[in-house]
Amino acid sequence: MKDKNEFEEMVNVIEEKLDEPEKGQVERSYSESDPEWSEYVLDQFHDSELKEGNPTVDGLRRVAEKMYGEILSSKSEVLELPSDKGRCTIKHSLTIRKYETSSVVEVDGCVDVKYGNIPSPFNEHLVATADTRAEGKALRRALKLRIVTAEEMNNSQEDDILDSDENITDQQILAINQMCKRLDINLTEFVKQGCPNVKSVRDVSNVQGRSSLSSLSSYQRDMSIIPEDQLGYDANWRETFDIGKKKK
Repeated sequence: MKDKNEFEEMVNVIEEKLDEPEKGQVERSYSESDPEWSEYVLDQFHDSELKEGNPTVDGLRRVAEKMYGEILSSKSEVLELPSDKGRCTIKHSLTIRKYETSSVVEVDGCVDVKYGNIPSPFNEHLVATADTRAEGKALRRALKLRIVTAEEMNNSQEDDILDSDENITDQQILAINQMCKRLDINLTEFVKQGCPNVKSVRDVSNVQGRSSLSSLSSYQRDMSIIPEDQLGYDANWRETFDIGKKKK
C-alpha cells in the first residue's frame, strides 16, 4: 500500500499535467479594438445564455461582470409610458467600475417599443419588454459587442416581411459562426447546403440567415440530426467564404 506522501506526489503530478496547455495551443485574448472582439466575448457565454446565437440579457450581465467590471448601479427610467399610441420608451443606465483601470464609467441604453412591432404575449407588457431591451443595449455598449440581444430579436411578422429582401447582417453572420463553432459544424458546408447558389456568406439574404439560425437551434436541441457531411468546424472559413462586399 502506498504511503500518504507518495499518494500526494501522484496527485500533484496529475494536477500539473492538467494545468499544462496542449502543445501548439496558445490561448489568445483580444482587446475591444480587435475585429475578433465580439466573437471572443461570445465564446464566454454558456449555451443556455444564447438563443440562435444571440446573447440573453441575463448572460450579458454575467459576462460583463466577469470580463469588464463590477456593476455598481443598474437602473431604468421610463421616458414615455404606454398610451393610445401603443408606445413605450425606457432609458437604462449602468455605472461600472472597470477591472483593468479601476475607473468608473457610465453607459446608457435607450429603447422605444411599439405594440404593433412586438409579438404576443410580449406586446401586452411593453414596459417590461422595453426595460429588458434597454438594459441589454446598455450592456452591449459597455462590452462594445456587435450583436443584438436575443430579446431584441423578437420581431413581428410585419418586420419579417420588410426584412425579406435585405442582406444578411454582420450580427447574423456572427451568430451563425458562434453556433457552428459550438456544434462543431463546418459553416461553409452548412450554408451552402441551405443556400446552394451562394459563393460567399455575404450572398445570403436576411431571411435565409434567420432560417439558418433556426436550423442550428434545432441541431442544438438534438445533435444526432446533424448531417455527417456538415461536421468539422473550420476556424479559417472566412478566408474563402467571407469574400466581397455586401450586396446593394
